[in-house]
Amino acid sequence: MSKLEKILALVRSINQDEFQEQLTHGDSLDDVYEELLFLAEKIDSKKKRTAVIVEQISNCFAGDFFNYLPISDAHDELDVFCMGFNTYIEELKAAMVSKKLVETINEKLVEEKERTEKLTLSRDQFLSNISHEIRTPLNGILGFTDLLLNSPVLGSEEKSQLEYIRMSGDILLVIINDILDLAKMEAKQTVFSNKPFQISQLTRVVQETFLTKFQQKQIDFKISIDEELPTVLNGDSVRITQILFNLINNSIKLTPEKGKIRLKIKFKDEEDDFYVVKFVISDSGKGIAEDKLAEVFNPFVQLSDDADSGLGLTIVRKIVYLMKGDIQVKSQPANGTKFIITLPFSKNDYYFSVSKSFIDKKPSDKKTNTKDRSTRILLAEDNRINQVLVQKLLSKFNMECVVVANGQLAVDAVIAEDFDVIIMDLMMPVMNGYEAASAIRNLKNHTKKNIPIVALSAVVTSTVTNACKAVGINQYISKPFDSAELHAVIVALIGNE
Repeated sequence: MSKLEKILALVRSINQDEFQEQLTHGDSLDDVYEELLFLAEKIDSKKKRTAVIVEQISNCFAGDFFNYLPISDAHDELDVFCMGFNTYIEELKAAMVSKKLVETINEKLVEEKERTEKLTLSRDQFLSNISHEIRTPLNGILGFTDLLLNSPVLGSEEKSQLEYIRMSGDILLVIINDILDLAKMEAKQTVFSNKPFQISQLTRVVQETFLTKFQQKQIDFKISIDEELPTVLNGDSVRITQILFNLINNSIKLTPEKGKIRLKIKFKDEEDDFYVVKFVISDSGKGIAEDKLAEVFNPFVQLSDDADSGLGLTIVRKIVYLMKGDIQVKSQPANGTKFIITLPFSKNDYYFSVSKSFIDKKPSDKKTNTKDRSTRILLAEDNRINQVLVQKLLSKFNMECVVVANGQLAVDAVIAEDFDVIIMDLMMPVMNGYEAASAIRNLKNHTKKNIPIVALSAVVTSTVTNACKAVGINQYISKPFDSAELHAVIVALIGNE
């Protein structure tokens, strides 16, 4: 063995012993250079780290007891020493608790509180932005689909295809709600609607949505509805769809090919103000192990080898509890799973809760009858698709709709012309909906400053509804919206005027 090879072997052994690394595998002079360069850099790094450690320890002896020694990524003996020293510092802290330390902790708590508040605001802003970006185009899809469905010139096949588009859009909205609503539920910001809906139509939508999956796995799916159950229930049909969608989707995950899934809707009880309805979703699938049942409503719990709970079951339980209902799960491995949900449904027969007092009574003032005169609506909306959609919807009710693309133009239009109602998007360029509403409420003209304003926005957080009230917006409707709901609000506001 040559001297060069001996030197190379020696350097490599040092690097291997000290640093568990060997850079080269040849026996040339270049290999010696690379190994020596690596060794020199490591030694220099150790020297610098040692100097820092000595300085920190010196500061400690000088009275600055609470400095930690740095831990590197090398995980060598210096790091072992530093970890031991830091443990000693921790013990020293525990023995030397003082007023100054308590004050420092209090200051940190204040800083943490401020940071948490900022994070909450950031989260709300994120939810607002993502809600706006997703719901705005979805509003156009669902709105124009409804317009086409009401067209008398379409054939049955075209209408059937449009119904599938509408159903898919509704389910997409449910999935979006799964993501957005979880954060809102945690923050207790969820608001439930109370509108009449047909349970048979709702279950048909759910069944047809999963039809392809049922066919792919040859699953026998059947629905049974008690004859005693009222044909029309009052409640939040979107949330009920969300519950059924998530539970049936979960059953499909757990059910093997040629299995069975059953949805039974039972009339359980009748109270003074409520109908109590029981929903039972059962399957012949793999079942859930007993030790997993207690965690089944937690996010992303592994229910079987190839299925987890995702967010769906977590959201289902939160919705059920917020609706003052109850949910139970029964399951055994290889014997299937059964979810039992009990929910109350109000007997109150109203369509839009905010406008109930007006809608329930027959209009006597000619101004409230939109067929007798053309109601002038100012729409402030920057999205072209939504502009066209709202114009077409309002034209069906004999309402004239003037469109502007931002809040500043809306303020200018109010000053220059007369309108009965303003429909205001919240997120617009130049001047947003809040700023525009505030500017209108500060006009000198008494009539113009009191024009009813409806916020029509894809932003759905509770902070937004509170902000709307603060700037004088009368009503809030979220996108995607129902045309009848929008019409009812407009008529109610004109009637109140």
